[in-house]
Amino acid sequence: MSSAATPPHLDPYNVQGNLVGFNKDHQRFVFVAFADRSGGQKFLAALEPELASAWEVRHFNALFKEIHRRGGGLGIVESAWANLALTFHGLQVLEASGLQDFPEPFKSGMAARAEVIGDKDTSAPAGWVAPFNQQIDAVVILAADTPEDLDAGYVRLRTKIESPGVVELSPTLDGNVRPEPNRGHEHFGFKDGISQPGIVGLTQSSKHGQDQIATGEFLIGYPDQDGRTSGDGQPAPGPNEPGYPNQPATPALPPWTKDGSFLVLRRLRQNVAAFNEFLEQEAAVLGIDDGLLGAKLVGRWRSGAPLERTRHAPKNLDPAAADPSIAHPSILSDHHINDFDYAPDDEDGHLVPRAAHVRKVNPRSETPPGKDESNRHRILRRGIPYGPEFIPGEPPYGLSVSAEQDRGLIFVCFQSSIARGFEFVQQSWANQEDFPQAADGRDPIISQDVDPRDFNLTPQNVHLAIARWVTTTGGEYFFLPSLKAIRQIVTSASS
Repeated sequence: MSSAATPPHLDPYNVQGNLVGFNKDHQRFVFVAFADRSGGQKFLAALEPELASAWEVRHFNALFKEIHRRGGGLGIVESAWANLALTFHGLQVLEASGLQDFPEPFKSGMAARAEVIGDKDTSAPAGWVAPFNQQIDAVVILAADTPEDLDAGYVRLRTKIESPGVVELSPTLDGNVRPEPNRGHEHFGFKDGISQPGIVGLTQSSKHGQDQIATGEFLIGYPDQDGRTSGDGQPAPGPNEPGYPNQPATPALPPWTKDGSFLVLRRLRQNVAAFNEFLEQEAAVLGIDDGLLGAKLVGRWRSGAPLERTRHAPKNLDPAAADPSIAHPSILSDHHINDFDYAPDDEDGHLVPRAAHVRKVNPRSETPPGKDESNRHRILRRGIPYGPEFIPGEPPYGLSVSAEQDRGLIFVCFQSSIARGFEFVQQSWANQEDFPQAADGRDPIISQDVDPRDFNLTPQNVHLAIARWVTTTGGEYFFLPSLKAIRQIVTSASS
């Protein structure tokens, strides 16, 4: 679309850096509450000079990648980053202007939206762990290349939190990239973070075949995929217009929100033993390899290799017979790993079932919904695993989970609209049994609304009863302001 093809003017010095992607092995999420406006204002004023901008992060990441390509890497160039995001309650305490015009999902908070996004039963907010069972006003995201640098950044942050009027909520939430040979893989063992869109005017995806998405899908104040300016007032979608369930008309966001983004954070616990046990038992019944069954549920092999044929792959290659990257390692390169589509060659899901996780959350050119509609709901994922490594032979857990088994993903995503981004993907795609077609089943990984869920292993039309392997144990909606906006909030709060 024309709006996505012409980069708008954007100031990367003003955008907080995790929009680009911290890409750090170690992160700490520190949650705080404000006792009063003065305390919150002083905290923001002290922290703002240390917040990383998109310009810094983008240039560092490019430098690190180039040095790594030449044989260098960790220890040669390092950095530590910090970003700040605020809840609606935090903005209320700070008395930021125009709060009445913020969208309802953000005002309500994630716990109040449980019915919409399907956090039920064991995933219901009543069972969420601390600090998500408390009132959170802000989160500071610390990121570093080494644990020592992360701890040093946390010590500096604590000196700012200890000032009157600011309280650190316990515990912090630590995320760490898994060690080799599982680096870059989540706890179920699958390569994660492969399909990330580029942001027009800010980032360029390194992977061939990956879309550049309009800036306004992620940042406030820029054209989105429809050519409208994100953050402007919008009428309710008409009956024949693309939209999302029960979306009302929205007022314009206050001017200070420009260059900001809405951040969704979820603590997702993964029952690895139960997942592995299901694959082993069900694959034996189906007469297939358990690695293939896992790939069918997720939509990629554990290596990240697509189940679809990538362009320029050997003509006799069957990507669903075995992991094609074993015989052809180049499939995992940036030139090939994302260079595929579901339409028109796999409309029946004989390679990637239509309810497979990666196909549910990013349908690409598949119809429905079609590429234009699919790109209206893209999100930027910036998550990281948490918790100890899985020990082979470890039994599945029940309702009681020990610290030794509490592992999962700190899911983080950015978008200019929570309703159009995260909530739409979760509610209208992942949790819908009839998307993209009737009786396809729910997303076997992230859908939460029923247990067990139905999954249609197409095209054989074999329906599997999928237990809940991923449980929501906490989460919240935040707004990531621009650096200028933080300074403005500080100034207006003190006037």
